[in-house]
Amino acid sequence: MLASTPVPSLENQLRSALLGLAVGDALGVPVEFVSRTARRHDPVLHMRAFGTHHQPAGTWSDDASLTFCLAESIADGFSLAKVAHNCCLWYYHNFWTPHGRVFDIGVTTREALSRLQANPDLIQAGGTDEYSNGNGSLMRILPLAFYSTETSLQSRFQLIFDVSAITHGHIRSAVACFLYLEMASHLRAGHTPAEAYALLCEQAPAQLKVLNIPANEIKEFEYLLTGHLADLPEQVIRSGGYVMHTLEAALWCLLRYNTYAETVLAAVNLGDDTDTTGAVTGGLAGLYYGDVAIPAEWLSVLARRANIEDLAQRIAATLAPALSKAAVPRPLPNSYWATPNILACEYPGDRNPAKATVKLNALLDAGITDFFDLTEVHELVPYDILLQQVAVTRRQTVHYHRFSIPDAGLPDEATLEAILASLADSVAAGRKAAVHCWGGIGRTGTVIGCYLVRYQKFSGSEALAHIAHEWKGVEKSCRIPRSPETDAQFRLVEAFH
Repeated sequence: MLASTPVPSLENQLRSALLGLAVGDALGVPVEFVSRTARRHDPVLHMRAFGTHHQPAGTWSDDASLTFCLAESIADGFSLAKVAHNCCLWYYHNFWTPHGRVFDIGVTTREALSRLQANPDLIQAGGTDEYSNGNGSLMRILPLAFYSTETSLQSRFQLIFDVSAITHGHIRSAVACFLYLEMASHLRAGHTPAEAYALLCEQAPAQLKVLNIPANEIKEFEYLLTGHLADLPEQVIRSGGYVMHTLEAALWCLLRYNTYAETVLAAVNLGDDTDTTGAVTGGLAGLYYGDVAIPAEWLSVLARRANIEDLAQRIAATLAPALSKAAVPRPLPNSYWATPNILACEYPGDRNPAKATVKLNALLDAGITDFFDLTEVHELVPYDILLQQVAVTRRQTVHYHRFSIPDAGLPDEATLEAILASLADSVAAGRKAAVHCWGGIGRTGTVIGCYLVRYQKFSGSEALAHIAHEWKGVEKSCRIPRSPETDAQFRLVEAFH
């Protein structure tokens, strides 16, 4: 999509997600444990005070508190031990409470934190039986949508499992968290809720099999991944404390309603575990609609709003330089890692098959399995057949994609969108990709820049600055000082949305 409208920055997305979650939580706090029938007679329409927990308007609960504990650990340099420590600080020392006192905690979470407090060396204290699948890890997992997003599918899931297991150690809770974060990832990439859900339903079944999730557990999630969740009537949507029901309700509300306010009010008015349903729904709704869509009168009474916004800013400051910090060897002299999973490089073929084989082996040694060829047919000697032969010899599977762009030219909009979607699919599947044209300069730099804008949430100028920084380490940079190559290519990246 080409437009001059700026893409939401990392900080903007973080702020929107955290505020969206906290507001949804605060809307639900005064009516927690109240039935859906009661909500039909007295629906929540605004930010209420007192009620179930006798708290002032704008007060959030353990849902937001523990979310902020995870977020704080990311801002401070992530480790599992920090997450566990922050959770204990909250419960025992009122860290990240709205008014200096803990007033709500789930049974499973309380038991886990008690074990953590009793054993300082313990980190994963969550119950592992099937009955330990409350929504207490799902409610706090959203900050991981912004952390370590470029690692492999297996690594991402392991991280999610480990963070969940601090309080909830059953695989079902981890899978629910994984699906929720996949949905958040699609929303971050600019998809609508309907598009994000369609992608989730398309990709998740295969992902769960790759992750070796037990078949009986995959079956538990099948009804959520039919593609028809939004078609279900309200009376069959459940909103209690079971992790499956919270995920079900949050996705249903996000798919059924068209504004932030409508979405979170629908979640709260489902009744029962209103604060958690509101928080889990509100995090996704805030991420999609943005903090500007949250009613001002709700934000004006939100507890510690300035601290939440500061937290978002600190996380962004920690995460933004992460791509530039990675010192990964370059497999070819004229190549650079645009992200940990995407390499920009020159044409890896050659008229001499022996030379081409050396280059292809170097790329395969670096973990590259997906090749994105931006050259035109007949422009250069093809290497795709040789690539397959080399891969067979190494007993590897590779994927070759050709998206032709004229030399020194620009891709048309449909071609660019197809390239970016295919690249995103490769990364989501946990694979590494090499993007190249002939010299790895113009067409390659253009596509890389647009990818950084779309999926890393850089501005156009930030994407170009990132490429310029990495380009300095390319062998030919002394002769060709910049990438992309032409002014038109620069303008495309600058204006890309």
